[in-house]
Amino acid sequence: MRGLLILHALLVGILLPACFAIAADNVPHIPRVTVAPVIDGEIGPQEWTGAQQYSLSYETWPLDDIPAEADTEAMLVEDGEYLYVAIIAHDPEPEKIRAYYRDRDSAWDDDWSGIIIDTFNDERRGFEFFVNPLGVQMDLINDDIVRSEDSSWNALWDSAGQITDDGYVVEMRIPLHQLRFTEGLAEQTWGLDILRAYPRDRRHTFSINKLDRDISCFLCQIQKVRGFANLVQQPNLVVVPTVTSAYTRARPATPGSGGWDSSFDGEAGIDVRWGINQDIFLNATLNPDFSQVEADVAQLDVNNTFSLFFPERRDFFLEGADYFNTQANLVHTRNIAAPDYGVKLTGKRNNTTFAVFYANDSSTSFLIPGSQRSEVAHLDVSSQNAALRLRQDFGSRVSVGFLGTGRAATEYSNVLASLDGNVRLGDSDRISIQLMTSATEYPASVQTSNAQQADIADSAYTVSYNHNDTEWDWVARYQEFGDEFRADLGFVNQVDYRRTFVGAWRRWRFGPESRFSQVRIGGDWLKSWSESGQRLEDLHELSINADGPWQTYMFMGVGHRERLYNNQYFNERWLDTYVQSRPRAGVNVAMGMNFARAVDFANTRMGDLLTLRPQATLQLGRQLQLRLQHNYQTMKVDGGRLFATHLSDMRATWQFGLRSFVRLTVQYSSTNRDQDLYLSPVDHHARSLTTQLLYSYKLNAQTRFFVGYSDTGLDNDMLDGLRQTNRTLFTKFSYAWDPF
Repeated sequence: MRGLLILHALLVGILLPACFAIAADNVPHIPRVTVAPVIDGEIGPQEWTGAQQYSLSYETWPLDDIPAEADTEAMLVEDGEYLYVAIIAHDPEPEKIRAYYRDRDSAWDDDWSGIIIDTFNDERRGFEFFVNPLGVQMDLINDDIVRSEDSSWNALWDSAGQITDDGYVVEMRIPLHQLRFTEGLAEQTWGLDILRAYPRDRRHTFSINKLDRDISCFLCQIQKVRGFANLVQQPNLVVVPTVTSAYTRARPATPGSGGWDSSFDGEAGIDVRWGINQDIFLNATLNPDFSQVEADVAQLDVNNTFSLFFPERRDFFLEGADYFNTQANLVHTRNIAAPDYGVKLTGKRNNTTFAVFYANDSSTSFLIPGSQRSEVAHLDVSSQNAALRLRQDFGSRVSVGFLGTGRAATEYSNVLASLDGNVRLGDSDRISIQLMTSATEYPASVQTSNAQQADIADSAYTVSYNHNDTEWDWVARYQEFGDEFRADLGFVNQVDYRRTFVGAWRRWRFGPESRFSQVRIGGDWLKSWSESGQRLEDLHELSINADGPWQTYMFMGVGHRERLYNNQYFNERWLDTYVQSRPRAGVNVAMGMNFARAVDFANTRMGDLLTLRPQATLQLGRQLQLRLQHNYQTMKVDGGRLFATHLSDMRATWQFGLRSFVRLTVQYSSTNRDQDLYLSPVDHHARSLTTQLLYSYKLNAQTRFFVGYSDTGLDNDMLDGLRQTNRTLFTKFSYAWDPF
């Protein structure tokens, strides 16, 4: 017996390490080279000799894991400082390749190829790098916990692309110091996917990995790859000085109240990005110019009671922004309008992710939410703003996090604390929980103008259960937000409610012989009450959507809602439709329509509301793009037409090449109201016209030059026509300097 035990121990001691070695050998290895490939969009002789090769053999969208329609090969090497990628995309009909010169992160309608890498191998966060056939770059952060991709992140990397006789070739050089990973390892193990978008009558996606839709995560399904042995910490410091100037002429909108006043404003600032090590980064900014270069896309704000959401665009706040993600939007840095300085630290050690930032603001604005409306309060004082995020991962299925935020000014403060957890149950199910509490102090001016108490405190929480598999998606969610809960650094524009939401949708997928690739039918039910128990809303909705030929997406939904507004109950009904199609290369058209029996919020009654949303994007050649988005909305009530509004956003862009463009933007809005149908005085008509001409040159994501002109004109009942109120000529220059 003793001899058998010794023999068993010897076998385990010999065979078990061998099994691990065999398993490790089955993981592909990215070779290290001493002579780097040239990134020029051409595969030179012997240039990629010895590279780790992949074949994108599977179509993962719209069909599941069938053989790819076109052959694609990929090659990867590294040299200790850079990861090099080459992708050869063969095409049986190369004349149908869709490729245009575009600005960064905007070539999603084109053919493109690239990689996704999970550098911490924790199946939670991935870096994505894609290139269209002309070399236009797109990069993103994939957050697999909240199931989102963020294209606002920008890395500094090189790419090139070239269309060939039988397809196209793209090459990439990605600096390793632009990534985050665990240092001090003899060898790195990363998750890897390589993708190719192949847009034709349908939009196909090819991959090196099979994708099981019964598993409700993406990064947990991609391949592993070894390499990057004994990476040496490289000096990782980028200093970005910025110079801005603006010459402005402005005058009051009312005639006779003053003439043109001229002003010139010029400032210099500096941003610093320091990789303390490869997984901890420090960002700092001093006297930054956070004026927005390009105008936001215009949004309708008629017959609306809640504040509109606009995304963050500023580099300092975008770096590492995904570290602050939670179910509720508790960190929305666009609330910080004009800081003089700021500092941010983000990183990961083992299974702990952390992030903290601090910035001042020369003025202070924040939302004051309610159950049926929200409004914005302004304080003409500076404030201090901070956020702290910690997340601990347990294995590959459990994450627990803490988030704290604070804003403080003279006689004003808001402090918030949150605990959140995410658990994957099996392959298809997730549970998410978030508990929040806040305490707020308002100055006398806000107490008076916004009807708030001096000191308030309250809590909120949300619990959701999500199921996603090949055929079924369903969700059950419960939320409760106390009436005195405030998230002044985030975007929470409704409180004082308890809400239950349940929805389920069935999906059918069809083969390549069908004209439709998938159809999805389902419905949802929502019911909410105020904290005092008063019923606020009871909603039922049915919907159907489908993906068809010409890359067409179709949606139709019908719904009914009984809602409370101004202490009255109203029955709303609606029909909502949307169709988007890309019938040929360079053409993207869409039309949305909503017809509703809806509440007239200005006068607390019912009306018939019609909304039309046509959109069109037309590419003329490889360099000229025309884009139009229009919104038309009108409401009829007893007695006639209450209002009609038009909102147009028109943009024409000439892209000189990969680095520079000139863009003309025209935004026009016009609203006409029947004053006799309003309970309170309103203008009969109101118009505005904003134009902007912008030239941009970008050597990379941080070395940029802008010069532009913009003006604004207004019209209302007191004016005889459009009256210009602002003219601005501006320039902005930033240069990314790497002292090492």
